[in-house]
Amino acid sequence: MDNSMVAIWAWLAIWLSWLWVATWQSLLATSSMDILGKNPKLYSTLLIYTILGIALVESVVIFWLLVAFQILGKEWLDSMHAIWAWLAIWLTWLWAWFWEWKLVSETIQTVNRNPENKNKALQFMILFLTLIEVVAIYGLIIALQLLK
Repeated sequence: MDNSMVAIWAWLAIWLSWLWVATWQSLLATSSMDILGKNPKLYSTLLIYTILGIALVESVVIFWLLVAFQILGKEWLDSMHAIWAWLAIWLTWLWAWFWEWKLVSETIQTVNRNPENKNKALQFMILFLTLIEVVAIYGLIIALQLLK
């Protein structure tokens, strides 16, 4: 693959992940703002949950950035390795993103319905977000190995 194709692969990695993550981060923040408007007492809790949720989803963009740098560091790249690396990170990232987003959204809804359980909900959310994030890390490791 020539240098222009290498640049296109790197650009796709960053642009698509950024577009996807920015869209869903805004939806999560909007959901939190909606709940805050109805229940202002949850301000500090919603702030923590929303920032944590957005940060974890953002971590996957960092994984894509690492893959893009790996791609850009090559003078020549085998098309099949690039495709498999792209699929490895994309599929694991998509899975992790969906479940992280769903977990954070549901936790925010749970706290809205039952504010006295906010600490238990936060502990549960952090534990399972960490376990879900491991899947995205596996995808990153596989993609980086394919791009060696």
